[in-house]
Amino acid sequence: MNQILLQETEKVLNNAIASVEIEGYKLSDDEKELCMEVLNGKLTKDDFIKIMLERCTV
Repeated sequence: MNQILLQETEKVLNNAIASVEIEGYKLSDDEKELCMEVLNGKLTKDDFIKIMLERCTV
């Protein structure tokens, strides 16, 4: 991924995280990394959802 696209992706993710945190939720660094992996195409949305659901049921 080129540097400009990476910076834009990080900006979009940070804006989304800020929006979520305004609503009172807190994302861990690990959860933020998973989101970045989805945005970079390294992880599918379905896999992301599966991982998050597994974490919620533990």
